[in-house]
Amino acid sequence: MSSCQSNLPSNLTVSLRELRMVFERLIQVTRLDAGLVPSLRDCALYSAALGLGGFARLAHNLEAVRSANPHALRLTADAERLIVDCGGQHAWIAADAVLDLAAERLRTQGSGRVEVRSATEIGELRVVEALAQRFRLQAEVAIDETAGSAEIVVSPARKGMDVTVLERIRRNGLTVDAALWWQLFHRSAEALAPDSYVSRRHAGPIIVEADGKVIGRQDEDETDLSLLIAGAAQHGTTAINN
Repeated sequence: MSSCQSNLPSNLTVSLRELRMVFERLIQVTRLDAGLVPSLRDCALYSAALGLGGFARLAHNLEAVRSANPHALRLTADAERLIVDCGGQHAWIAADAVLDLAAERLRTQGSGRVEVRSATEIGELRVVEALAQRFRLQAEVAIDETAGSAEIVVSPARKGMDVTVLERIRRNGLTVDAALWWQLFHRSAEALAPDSYVSRRHAGPIIVEADGKVIGRQDEDETDLSLLIAGAAQHGTTAINN
């Protein structure tokens, strides 16, 4: 190992923006339903922030939800609580739905209690604790790993509530093993279009047509037009408009 390599940090602090971008791309790489992307991205983010499966088990969790079928969830109710049977689905698939049900139950009946059964990776349901904060709610999640079940109780957040998990990430980022992060980062790049002359002409805030016409900001100075000129020569186009 070179001295330069040996001096690289073993951990990185990654910003909220970068975390969301990489997680979202990884979900796209996994070929999940587009409608699930925002929810699963937030679940992955909070899993890392709360010390659950986090970064280390991200690939495993995404693979587990790859064949997700949200329609498998079944809802029953008794006088005291709602019961959600996940039908073997990953806990992330149920997280948002369970929170919505608990919040609705709280506001209509005064008790936001929901029981979750038959979910895989049931411990990941603790992400609901962070998800609830966006509604100014407090969620308590009790996990029974042996039974594969959980009980969620939501209540109004107390006055002077501590800084939310999301705000903490926004301020401080999250710390992650550098080697693992770069592995995830490079894997996420598979969601991007391959680099080509055509893709370069459509990158950034402007579009450069084949004849050199620039569509968008005429004062844009972030695009390296030399890359387009090199590609234009190979494609028989030389009219790059500066």
